[in-house]
Amino acid sequence: MKELLTKLLENTFIPIIDMLTKLPDAAGAYLICAKNIDVLPARMKELEYSYVNGLPVIYLGIAGRPTSKVKSIRKWDYRNHFNGKARSSTLRKSLGVLFGFKKEYESETNNLKYKFIYEHEEKLSKWMKDNLIMYFVTIDNPMEFEIYLINTYEPPLNLKDNKSEKNRVFREELSKLRTR
Repeated sequence: MKELLTKLLENTFIPIIDMLTKLPDAAGAYLICAKNIDVLPARMKELEYSYVNGLPVIYLGIAGRPTSKVKSIRKWDYRNHFNGKARSSTLRKSLGVLFGFKKEYESETNNLKYKFIYEHEEKLSKWMKDNLIMYFVTIDNPMEFEIYLINTYEPPLNLKDNKSEKNRVFREELSKLRTR
């Protein structure tokens, strides 16, 4: 695992600088860090963070779950997180509700399926590209590595599989915000 972690930390993607083709069209894992704590939503500024190269780790994910149709960091994860809609990105959902963006529900009976209004989705995409940095590594079966990363970095925006006591209350509150 440590060898994979070393490789992950060697591969940096800076959305406002790097070409999309720098990201692999393959399965893998990624960490997302903020450029600094000051750019984060107010509720995140007082949290405890793990750091990578001096940057706070806020989220991590994988491309290549056995149930996923598309197993590509470039085609699925980057596009959904940095250019997509909250409907298909847990990272966007979390950041959007923390910024107080207006939700647009798919149906009146299901408060879990939503995106943000167009202007807010655009604003979120721009904010993410300006303020987030991605570290990545290719790996055929990233599931076990994902758990290792969650246990190592305890990112506050990872709600699933994050058993850490660090920022536990924040994650509980975030879960509630996302379902209102």
